[in-house]
Amino acid sequence: MRISVLCTDLGVRVPGDKGASMHLMSITSAFAAVGHDVQLIGVAGHEVPPAMFSSALAETRLLAHPGRSEGIQRELNKLSFIDHVVEHCAVAVQRFDPHVVYERLSLFGSAGRQLVETLPGTRHVLEVNALLAEEDAAWRGLHFAELAATVERQVLTDADLAVAVSAEVARKIHAAAPSARSTIVENGAEVERFRFLPTRAAARRRLGLPADATIAAFVGALRPWHGVDVAINAVAHTPQVHLVVVGDGPVRAELHNRADALGVLDRVHFLGQRCHDDVAACLAAADMALAPYPAMDSFSFSPLKLYEYLAAGTPVIASAIGQIPAALGNGRFGTLVPPGDADALAAAMLRVPLDPACRDRAGLGRDHALTHHGWDDRARRITKLVEAADAMA
Repeated sequence: MRISVLCTDLGVRVPGDKGASMHLMSITSAFAAVGHDVQLIGVAGHEVPPAMFSSALAETRLLAHPGRSEGIQRELNKLSFIDHVVEHCAVAVQRFDPHVVYERLSLFGSAGRQLVETLPGTRHVLEVNALLAEEDAAWRGLHFAELAATVERQVLTDADLAVAVSAEVARKIHAAAPSARSTIVENGAEVERFRFLPTRAAARRRLGLPADATIAAFVGALRPWHGVDVAINAVAHTPQVHLVVVGDGPVRAELHNRADALGVLDRVHFLGQRCHDDVAACLAAADMALAPYPAMDSFSFSPLKLYEYLAAGTPVIASAIGQIPAALGNGRFGTLVPPGDADALAAAMLRVPLDPACRDRAGLGRDHALTHHGWDDRARRITKLVEAADAMA
């Protein structure tokens, strides 16, 4: 099968440090790894993609980012970039003649639909990580909110298949576009990166972490909805626990100030954005890994970090919200706490490192993740769904 992977989201660069960038590169590589010819069209990062990544693909076309902007100019740049992609990549896509255009849904993202209109018989499959018209309006504010919602509804309705990353996203798809054809394929992880890990002592030396401390780890972007503030509050009630934070984002200074105000800054280690090997080392160094999401009315994430935690075999403590309980086998693979409850999180952070049953659950979770949560498995599931749709057409 020939697959054109398309992403016009200016926040998802190739290569890039964000989880979304790693997700895009991982599923693209996985399509190639399981035997398909793959063309990638996306936004150029600050560096050249790794040769091993590019060489596995039939073609890579990365267009220059127009430059960072805010407010209405940000939205205008996104609209302009979509037109730019269609104008400059249409011939290349037609020449590649894909069976499928696999597009990551983006704000105002109509490029895939426009390209498929010129390709008789080509399927348009949308990967939906969130409904971005709703998400951006809620977290950033949108000047063109009505246009964003209209475009999103239309592309969801017209797509041959929308692949939602969680049941919550699937419900939102059908609320926004009742006639959309959708299915659910959860996110995965680059599980092979976690199959062979350094010893705890070696990992702590590598990262400059205390050799004898009890360590809780958080890996991910530092954004308001990730709940790192809840974890810092919990650290204030667990005097023997250190929190290691791997990642960066807009609330880093706020989190730093919170740790300082609570008198725990000496036990909260902000390591910043790190390479994949350092992420694996951090999880090897940790006694537990946290996904401390706050209480939210709408939670539709399929957190990449959760599958990485599981693949590393680090005992997981996570908020019981959205699809997280199901991903943790309803407690079979980790410990669940009420979302946003710092006291419950603190109690779990004291209990988990001392409980052999928690280590056993982590071992079960690791075996399950290494077997079932790799990106190759996700790529096979998606292409089988496309083939089934073709058979029913």
